[in-house]
Amino acid sequence: MTENYIQFAGGYKKDNIEEEDIVKAILYIQLMDDEHGAFWVSVITDDDNVIEVNKDLSLFVIFDGQQTNYQAKDWNEVTELYLLLLTEKSMWSLVIIHPHSEILSEKFC
Repeated sequence: MTENYIQFAGGYKKDNIEEEDIVKAILYIQLMDDEHGAFWVSVITDDDNVIEVNKDLSLFVIFDGQQTNYQAKDWNEVTELYLLLLTEKSMWSLVIIHPHSEILSEKFC
């Protein structure tokens, strides 16, 4: 099984997460203050693949050792990206699902 975890800027961390943990985190972050309004999910395979989201929907993405910033359009898009990461889909899947993202296409293809 692939290792994964979720961690909040405020310090809370949980290992071996599932889809419901991400959904709860997204609902919770919308209620947080700006200082602690961030969390990230890491899926560890050969590399540490991470998506960090802030309350303003800005994302910091690390996939296969490459990193970029991305601005999500809404919380549904953030949820989709996290679920793809959690299910170990490739970054290519992210680009196919989000073809409007020139940033992701340029950085990861």
